[in-house]
This record gives sequence, structure tokens and C-alpha cells, in this order.
Amino acid sequence: MHVSVETTSTSNDTLECRMTVGVPKERIEPQVRDRLKSLARTAKFNGFRPGKVPMKLVEQKYGSKVREEILGEVLRGSFDEAIQQEKLQPIGQPSFNISSDPKNLEQGLLYTATFEILSGISAINIEALEVNKPVVEILETDVDVMLERLRAQRQVWHQVNTPAKKGDRVIVDFLDASGDDTIENTKNFPLILGKNNTLLPGVEENLWGVCVGEEHEVPLTFPGNHVNVNLAGKTVRLKVRINSVETSQLPEIDAEFAKALGVEDGNLDTLRQDARNNMERELEYAVQHQVKQQILNALLNANPVQVSGTIVDEEAQRLLQKFVQDLESQGRSLKELKLTPDLFREQAKKRVKLGLLILELVKRNDIQLDQERVRQFIERLAATYEDSEAIISWYNADQSRIRGVESTVLEDQVVEWLLEKAKVTEVKTDFYTLMAQSRERF
Repeated sequence: MHVSVETTSTSNDTLECRMTVGVPKERIEPQVRDRLKSLARTAKFNGFRPGKVPMKLVEQKYGSKVREEILGEVLRGSFDEAIQQEKLQPIGQPSFNISSDPKNLEQGLLYTATFEILSGISAINIEALEVNKPVVEILETDVDVMLERLRAQRQVWHQVNTPAKKGDRVIVDFLDASGDDTIENTKNFPLILGKNNTLLPGVEENLWGVCVGEEHEVPLTFPGNHVNVNLAGKTVRLKVRINSVETSQLPEIDAEFAKALGVEDGNLDTLRQDARNNMERELEYAVQHQVKQQILNALLNANPVQVSGTIVDEEAQRLLQKFVQDLESQGRSLKELKLTPDLFREQAKKRVKLGLLILELVKRNDIQLDQERVRQFIERLAATYEDSEAIISWYNADQSRIRGVESTVLEDQVVEWLLEKAKVTEVKTDFYTLMAQSRERF
């Protein structure tokens, strides 16, 4: 495989890299031939038994699709091989320009990949990094609160014919009363009164004392930073139809309750210990992430880095796609949201700058990726699924997935390296304060 590289300076701390890669036909031709032969063994054609179809017919039907698939595979594989050979670390996604004829792939592949690489940051200041590390003791009263929360998760709702009061759940229809279809109508929306319903500011207080069958018009004011720019800062009129008022019945904390939560013998001491163990795992995660965010923010503040708009745009688009996917996975509608990458631009800029600094620290201090930690990371993720072996295989089947895990592990290793050199001050706090801070930050 032939590789040549040209670089040009940019106005930022990066270089634009144009890497030309030539993949010889000897590496591609066998792949096309073997893929077509494999299809010939199972392809179904009228008048021919399976495995007896002439290759000419297989070529006519599947040739274009096979070459398209192999083009993508060879492109990704040869690009990864080339950047490793040239010891390059691309920033952002590369763009590809194919010079050879994709339809005649067996004659070889010639393409140019354009991407940015770090040109070198003159100095990285890590001398004055400071971090406050939360120190928490989980008290028995904290466990009591957790058990009450577990009770609330298993509460049973019953319809009542009395006016809605604090703690009741009202099931309502929200209808746009403005007449201009500003917002999407919503049916059977559950709302628990007095539960800090920040999703609908100004609406809840108008529902105290309502009864089944009533209809009310209430104002809804959207915050100025709402994701839908057409709604930001706007006040609309909602017609609210009360379909149901419900009150809850909490289960007793007894043997049956413990069994429902997985304690087979119903022992309440075991239930408390299980709850404490879960809280300790949550605590460990929250402390690690809060400390990590502090040290990375300190690193970023101490080391201003200039980055190109192209890389930031790519990262903002990626963050937007992830946000949309997360919402859709929760079954939430996006019809009324007009989302743009600009909403994520500041976050994207921060992530890109941190990525550059981390890459430079890795290079300067010869921080080696711990492959054992990569394996353990994947195994921990897989352990949360029923078929853990299938999840492990899924990760190992795609180098891009592996690279994502490797990036996370390497970032954690850099964080640990920085913490060894930072001033770390322990600060006492309580469990639920820390959990609330973690939700706000992450």
C-alpha cells in the first residue's frame, strides 16, 4: 500500500493534512471474487439449483452492491492502517475524494483523505490545577430516604372524585388554545402536583383543586434558552382538560416489599444492605465524574487553544444527532422542535479543545493505552445486558466501536495522571447533595 502525506498550516493550532493512499488490486480483487462466490452458493435464480448459478448472472445482479460494500470496507481499513503507519492522529472526521473508478474496484483504489492534525501546542500548563474531591459518608438516614424513594416507585394509583391536592396525579390533555398550532397537542399527560415540574413552568399551580371533567385555560411561558428558538421566551395559552385525578397508595416496607425488590427471603436487613451497596456504587461513580470534570475544566481554563470552525461544526452535528437519538429512544416527539447544531456549538468547542490537549499530553508524556482496562470496560458494559457475550462480540466486530472505548479509557488515564500532579482538597458533603450536583452537571 502506497501512502504520501502533505500538510499545510491553518490559522489555529492545527495542520490540514492531505493523505493520498493507493491500495493495490492484489488486495482488493480477491475480496470481490470471494464475496461473489459466497453469494453464488446461496443465491436463488429461476431455473438454477442453489450453488449452480453461473457467475455471470451473480455478477450482473450483485456486482455493484458487492463493490460498494467492499469499497467502504477497504476505505476504512486502509485509512486506519495508513494513519498508524504515518503516526498521525486525526482531529474530527476525514473527508474522502476517490480518484480511481469505484466501478472497477479490482484494478485498485486510489483516494485522498483530508483531515486536521495537531500542529503542536507550545506549552501545556499543569502546575496550578486544583480540585475539590467530595467526601461522603452514607448514613442510615440516607438509606431510609432511599427506601422511601423505592416505595414511591412502586406506589399504586387510584382514581378519586375529590379536588386535586399535593401529591395527587392528574391525567390531562394539553390543547393549543392560541389557534396557531404553536405547540403540539398532548393526550393523557401525567402530572404529579408538588413534584417540581420544571418541564411545564407556570402550569402546575393552575391545577391545584381541579376536578375530573373540568377544562381550564392556563399560560405557559417557555424559558429564553428553550431548544426551540420559535418558542424561546414566548407565552402561549393552553387548554387543559382534566381526565383523571388520582391518589397514591404506598406499599409497606415488609417482607413482600423486599421480595419484590429481589430479596428472595424477604429479610429487611438484607434489603437495607442491598440499598446501601447500590448507593455506594452511585457514590463512587458521582465522585469520579465530578472530580474528572473539575480537572478537565481546570486544564482547559489554564490552556487556551484555538480550534477550527470545521472541527467544531462536526462535533456540534454529532452532539445534535446523539441528542435526537436519546430523545427518540425515550419515545419523545421532535415534531415541534427545530433543532440546529448551533445549540451545541459551545459544548462542541469545549470538547474539541479538551481532545487536543489530551492528545498532546498523551504524546508528550508517553501515556500508553492500557488494553486490559479496555477489555474490562467492555466487559462492565456487557454485564448490564442479558447476553453479555453477544455485546462483547458486537464491540469487537467493529474497530470504530473499539476506538470509542479506547478513547474513553485513555482519557481516564490522562485524568488520573493529572490528578497525581494537581492539588486535591477533600470537601465533606452529604449523599443527596452530591447526587443533585451530579444531575445538574451531567
